[in-house]
Amino acid sequence: MKRRTTSQCLFFIALVTAWLSGAIHGVSAEEPDGNYYHSGPLRGSLKSDRPLPIYNDAPEHLWNRLFSILYIRPSELPSRPEYPTDTTKLDEWNRNMRSGKLASGSIIKRIEGGDTITFLAWPKTRYYSEPAISESINELLDEFISTNAERLISDPLKRAFFQHDLWAVFDHLTGQNIARFGDVEIARLRASVPAYLVTPEERQAKQDGVIQRRETLCRKLAIIIKRLAIPKPTIDALPDNYKMAVDSGYFTAQHDFDPSRNYLPTGLLTQPEKWVEIDQLSGDGKGRLGFHTWSIKGRSYYRVFWHFPEGRHEVEEYMNYLFPHGVDWEKSARDGFIALKPGLRQIPVGTESVIVQFMIVLDDELKPVPTQIVQSIDGFVYKNVDGTFDTRTNTGLGVNAYEYIVRRRLLFDGLKNGGLERNPDDSPKYRTLMDGGFSGSKDWGRYGRQQTVVQTCIDCHMHFTRNRGVYSLNVITCHVPNDMPGIAIPKGMVKFPTNSRGQRAANWKLGQEDYLRLVEYARKSSLKW
Repeated sequence: MKRRTTSQCLFFIALVTAWLSGAIHGVSAEEPDGNYYHSGPLRGSLKSDRPLPIYNDAPEHLWNRLFSILYIRPSELPSRPEYPTDTTKLDEWNRNMRSGKLASGSIIKRIEGGDTITFLAWPKTRYYSEPAISESINELLDEFISTNAERLISDPLKRAFFQHDLWAVFDHLTGQNIARFGDVEIARLRASVPAYLVTPEERQAKQDGVIQRRETLCRKLAIIIKRLAIPKPTIDALPDNYKMAVDSGYFTAQHDFDPSRNYLPTGLLTQPEKWVEIDQLSGDGKGRLGFHTWSIKGRSYYRVFWHFPEGRHEVEEYMNYLFPHGVDWEKSARDGFIALKPGLRQIPVGTESVIVQFMIVLDDELKPVPTQIVQSIDGFVYKNVDGTFDTRTNTGLGVNAYEYIVRRRLLFDGLKNGGLERNPDDSPKYRTLMDGGFSGSKDWGRYGRQQTVVQTCIDCHMHFTRNRGVYSLNVITCHVPNDMPGIAIPKGMVKFPTNSRGQRAANWKLGQEDYLRLVEYARKSSLKW
C-alpha cells in the first residue's frame, strides 16, 4: 500500500474537519447572491438598480421591472459609527447611538431593497409620490394592465407573492392619502379656515398634486391585485415552506447556545408538547390582534411560541404562577397594558421564544386569506435570564438572537431550503415593522441603517436594563393602540372562543379603510386604459 506523506494526512484531516464543521453548523456551500455586496460599507447593498431576475429568469420581464421599480430604491445615509467587536459592549453602543452620543459616519450612496420581504417605506416617505418616480411606476402599471401581463406567469406561488408585494405598496400610498399627507394645497386651504374657498385654479392644482398621483397609482394597483388573485382552494394548497426548510437538512436542529449555528427549531409548528403557542386573551374573550399584525396593516399574521427545557407542563406551571402573583393589576388597569411586578421568579435558563410571520393574500373574491407560507422567523435563546454579560452570546447579554427571512430566489428555485435564509447578525437593518407604525417616523426610519439585526432585537425587547428574562417577553406586556389589555396564555391551556391568529388578522383587515378602498377601486369599471 502506498503511504501518504505527513502533509497529505494533515490536509486530509483539515478537509474532514472543515466538512464536519459545516455539517454540524448547518452551513451550505451555496454561493451568496451575486447581485449584492457582501463586505465593507456597501454590504447588503445592490450592485445595480437594474431589474433582478426574481419572477422570471429574464431581468427585463415585465413582472421583474415592476417589482424592481417598487422594491429597489437609492439611499444616501450616514454609515454607522465604529461597531464594537466585543458583544458585551453592544448594548452600551446601541444606547449611545440611539441617544445621538455617537457621531455618524460619512454619507454613503447605496442601492437598497431587492429580494426582501420589506417594502422600504415609512409614513413620511415621499419617494414613491415624487413626480418622476410616480410617472415611471404609472407607465409600468399601464403596460401591465393593457397587455394583461398577469397571464404571463401562472405559478400560484409567484402570483401570491407578487400580489402581496403590490398590496404593500397600495396600503402605503392609500394610507398616506387617508391621512392627507403631503398635499401642500390642502394644508394651505385648511390653514385658511373658516374662509375655506376653493377657486378653479386651486382645484386644478389639487388634481395635479401629490394626492392625485397616489390616487392614480392606487386605482391601477388595485386592478392588478385583483387580476393576480387565485381561488381560496389554491391558496390553501400553497406549500408549507417551514416543513420544507426543516426537511432540507440545510439547518441544524440543536443550538447548543452557539450563535454561529444555522439553527432552526424542527418541531416549532408540529410539536405542541415541546413548543407551546402563546395567544392573548382580551377582556371580550375574542383574542387580541397583536402589535406586529397591526403594524404591518394585517397583510401578515404572527404566531408566538415558547419552549421551556421541561416542555409544556413547565410553561403552563409558570403561567399559572405569573398571572395570579406576578401582574400589577392596578398599574395594568391604569396604563392600559399588562405590567409585571419586580422581583418575579424567572423563566428557566434555556428558554426559547420564537415569533413567526405568515403571509396573508387576497383570493379571487378579494377576501384576505391566511396562508401557511412563513415569511420570517425571529428567535431568542436564553443562556442566562438576568442579563449577565456573556461574550459567547451575540447580544452580549446572555441571550442569542437570530432571524430568518424568506428569499424569492430560493423559494422559486424548487423551494430550496424552504426559501429561508438567515440574516447575518451584524447586517444593517432598516426597521419598518413597528417603527413605520408611528406617524412621526421619517423616511428610512428613526435610525436609518445604523442598527443591525441583533441590535433591533435588543432595542425592542431589552431596551431597559430591567428588561431581562421574563420582562423581555413582549408577548406578555405588549399592546395594540386602541385595543384592550391582553393576557398571554398557552394555547390549549383553557377553552375560550377565539379565531386563529390568521383568521383574526383577516377579519380585522376587512374593516380597515385601506382595504375598503382596495375593494372599491378594484370593482369599479369606469377606468379606461
